[in-house]
Amino acid sequence: MPAFQPTADQFRAFRDDPYDGPIAQVNILKFRVKAEYQPDDPESGKDEPGSVAYQRYADAFGIAAAEVGGRCLLMGEVERYFIGNGDWDAVMVMFFPDRKAFIATLNHPDYKSMARHREAGLLCQELLTTRPARAEGVL
Repeated sequence: MPAFQPTADQFRAFRDDPYDGPIAQVNILKFRVKAEYQPDDPESGKDEPGSVAYQRYADAFGIAAAEVGGRCLLMGEVERYFIGNGDWDAVMVMFFPDRKAFIATLNHPDYKSMARHREAGLLCQELLTTRPARAEGVL
């Protein structure tokens, strides 16, 4: 079932996993039709798609991730389903040297200000963490 945030159990399991190697995260994203900012946000009331708001978040998150060795490997719109079916709008794959780097990005001093764009633009997502065996140009 698609969600918006990890459960407490999911976060603890991720945080406490003893594997300390690189991780890649596959984010499968569904955007709001129209971004829903809070009334005090400067973007409130603008008629823009959720994907535009989420891109603001992705850009800021990418900068914060880079500070700890992370980076975006892929951000792309779903073109079509070649196998299977679903209703997702985009995929983003992030790479981090280890799980501590990802957690550091979530604790970045600017995370709260960037996350408001995620909240405004994202309807739901699935996020898979992987232990990459191969990633061109990364491993």
